[in-house]
Amino acid sequence: MTNILYLALKVSRVRFWLYLGGTYLIGYIIGMNVGMYDLTQLLDPWFLVNLFYFMIPANIFLYGVNDISDKDTDMFNPKKDEKEYRAAEKDRRNLYLLVGLSFIYGVILILFQLSDLIAVAYFVSWMLLSFFYSVKPLRFKAVPIFDFASNFLYVIPALLSYYQLTGVVPPILPIFAAFMWTSAMQLFSAIPDIEADQKANIKTTAVVAGKRASLVLCLIFWSLFAFILIVWYPWNSPWNLLMIVYPGIPLYLLIKPEADIDRTYWYFPYYTGFFGLILFFSIGLPIVLS
Repeated sequence: MTNILYLALKVSRVRFWLYLGGTYLIGYIIGMNVGMYDLTQLLDPWFLVNLFYFMIPANIFLYGVNDISDKDTDMFNPKKDEKEYRAAEKDRRNLYLLVGLSFIYGVILILFQLSDLIAVAYFVSWMLLSFFYSVKPLRFKAVPIFDFASNFLYVIPALLSYYQLTGVVPPILPIFAAFMWTSAMQLFSAIPDIEADQKANIKTTAVVAGKRASLVLCLIFWSLFAFILIVWYPWNSPWNLLMIVYPGIPLYLLIKPEADIDRTYWYFPYYTGFFGLILFFSIGLPIVLS
């Protein structure tokens, strides 16, 4: 039992839990703010079972499928020895069990909301993108442009929770801004993997474009993200000014090419977690004080 729990922690990438779980929570908090709900909504059992899913089982499903499918590239990737889990034959049965249980959990949540086709569409699209990001024949992660575009899967939990609470589909402009953010996030994370992907003959956008051009694309994507939510569609001011940090990351690496991008990449989840915490309290506190 201890071994499978330890494996679940390794596979789910604890440092990345907030990318899905935190996103689901932020979407829900924004919905509470828009709908003028009170804090009792955070104790809703339906919210809690969904939040738990996106915090842990969803990460096990996403990254477990990735670990099973990526043996061709993982053998060349040193971060699998230092920062992430490398799928081992001795873990094969437990890994498949964990992924299977996470899949079943997701299916159960879908079945409980079958009467709402929009919610089902959100959930099913998340599961499909998470699966086919890594699995052939589609394997989006190995197809230029589709690799970063399919990373929209990280936005879907927020869209789902917002809709589950309000019954309203969010406006298109902030959705596009979020798409720019996740596109840059995927592309930025693929840059340290360029050498490993080249050895495995995997053609990602980062491999095709190269390090410098990929950083330029990240700068463009994150700049659009910041511009939309600070200037064009101002939101959550003045805290939205923190978004300027994101385009600042690739800009810094372009100005100082000798800087270690691998080191910068591993600090990235901490800033995103801090940014999410600021969003949570800046949006949530007015609900508490109202």
